[in-house]
Amino acid sequence: MQQPAAVRFYSPLPDVRSAGATASSKGFGEREQAQENQYIRKREEELLKAAREKLKAAQAEVDKHTDNILKARSEESK
Repeated sequence: MQQPAAVRFYSPLPDVRSAGATASSKGFGEREQAQENQYIRKREEELLKAAREKLKAAQAEVDKHTDNILKARSEESK
């Protein structure tokens, strides 16, 4: 009778190392997601700040033209 070439052992218990690796990967994934969220939040704040500054400049330009129009109308009525 021949001996088997390889023997596999079966254990109904989960492998302890794989459970630890899964927990570690989960923590890493959560940390990575938090860092991505932080980056996105910071980038959105920068974009919003730039948009507000652009809006402020545009509003100043509109106010300037409005003042010029009102000034010209008041001079015409004199």
